[in-house]
Amino acid sequence: MGEVVNGVSLASLTSEESLYKLLDATEDFDERKKVRNRLRQLQAELRVQRDEAMKRREQEREDMVLQKKRDAEESKKRMLAMYDNMAKHKNPDGTEEIKPRDLVEEGIQERQRFAIEQKQKLLAAYDAAAKTRVAGPKTADFNAINDSTSAPVTPVAKQPPGNCNFGNIQPKHPQNNQKLSAKAKFQQMVNNDLAQNNKQVPTRPNFRAGGGGGGVMRSASDIKDMLLHWCKSKTREYEQVEITNFSTSWNDGMAFCALIHHFYPDAFDFQALNPKNRRYNFDLAFRTAEERADIAPLLDVEDMVLMKKPDWKCVFTYVQSFYRKLHNQD
Repeated sequence: MGEVVNGVSLASLTSEESLYKLLDATEDFDERKKVRNRLRQLQAELRVQRDEAMKRREQEREDMVLQKKRDAEESKKRMLAMYDNMAKHKNPDGTEEIKPRDLVEEGIQERQRFAIEQKQKLLAAYDAAAKTRVAGPKTADFNAINDSTSAPVTPVAKQPPGNCNFGNIQPKHPQNNQKLSAKAKFQQMVNNDLAQNNKQVPTRPNFRAGGGGGGVMRSASDIKDMLLHWCKSKTREYEQVEITNFSTSWNDGMAFCALIHHFYPDAFDFQALNPKNRRYNFDLAFRTAEERADIAPLLDVEDMVLMKKPDWKCVFTYVQSFYRKLHNQD
């Protein structure tokens, strides 16, 4: 049947939470010793289960890596076989002759040939249009050029009279009907670009912590006050919780429980907590923060239980983790 404490069989308790509650409710020394022994036994069993689960996950990851490696090898073999089949040629006598081929190099050469041919056709079309002595805008006979080559040529969109048809470039007509040289046209384009880039654009002031050039730097005291104000605002509605500092205000675990309960109200019943059950409160808050918000337990439950006045720097560092993870959630 097993050992019984306060009418409860210790073997039937399979959670640390229930054992901690029983420990807090038991005053007899021998019975408390039995509860602690059962608690250590349960913790050892849970550690074994966690180690086994971790080993299973590691084995699954290794199997997945090996499977991906095997898939990559199979894919590589299939690609090599495909390239080998593409490189095979038939001799006149019907036998197969394998000739090495560089498919990448062939693709580059093909694109180069296409680009050269396209360029030659465009130049030929514009040259033919420029040689005509007909007044007015010049157009190239692209249909005739396309008939003589394999790659088609796209004609330039037709422009209104008085505009240049080549490349959609609009010539600027200077005053006094004077022609501009190529150098003067280029300088005119540069001046236009500079004038466009020099336009004033309204800017917003840059407020950065620790930044220069007019930035605002926050002191360590400001950051501490800001974080304290944030904690107060999130726990204002909780009874038995009054945060005025980062030391004694957190020594019974209720402030930690209130802070995590504000963001995860379905995790546990805050009204059922008792400030006297300090160990249980710390364990509940740290475990819930780790499971629900992925906040690493930087504080040790046993250390917090021993200290009536916790080190404010340790508490401050841990509460910063809450802020980094949760300040955007409401």
